[in-house]
Amino acid sequence: MDINPESTPHQRQSSVEKVAFLATEFGFLSVLGFLGGAAWVGVAVPAILVEIYCGSHQRSLATLMPAGLWLVFSRFTGNRELFFPYAMYVAAFVISRIWDKSPTVAATAGLASGCLFLSIRWFQDATTSVLLVEGAVAVGIVLATSMFCWHGLNRGWMQCIGLIAVSLLAYAGLAL
Repeated sequence: MDINPESTPHQRQSSVEKVAFLATEFGFLSVLGFLGGAAWVGVAVPAILVEIYCGSHQRSLATLMPAGLWLVFSRFTGNRELFFPYAMYVAAFVISRIWDKSPTVAATAGLASGCLFLSIRWFQDATTSVLLVEGAVAVGIVLATSMFCWHGLNRGWMQCIGLIAVSLLAYAGLAL
C-alpha cells in the first residue's frame, strides 16, 4: 500500500519555491542589466511575465538562463550582433512555454517578441536593410519553433536542444 499522496498537477507552490523563483528571476535580470543594459533586460521581461503566467516554475526558468550565454559571448568578443541570437532564444522560449495553453497565442507571442526586438533595434538606429534581414530571420525562427512545438518536441531535454538550435540558426542568419 502506497502511503505517499499523489501529486496533483495544480498544486500550490510553497513560499520557499516562490521566493527561490523571485530570487532567480531578479538575479537573472540584474546580470542582464549590469552586463548588457536595458535592451537585454527589455527582451527578457516578456519571457519572465510568460513564465509567471504559466506557473512560475524554477525548472522552466532555468531553461531561459542559457540565453544569457549570448550576453557573455557578446561581452568577451565585443560583438554586439549577438543580441539577435539572444532575442531569438527568448522568443523561442516564449513560444515553447505557452504552446500547450494555445498554439495560436504562442505563435503570436513569438511574433510579438520578434517585434519587440525589432523596435529596440530601430531605436538603436539599425539600418532598414538590417531590420529587414533580422525581421525575415525572426519570422523564420517563429515558424521553425512553432513546427518544433507542433510535433510535441517542446518538453524536457528536447526543449533545451530546440532553444539552442534556434539561437544557433539566428546566429547563422546574421551572415545573410
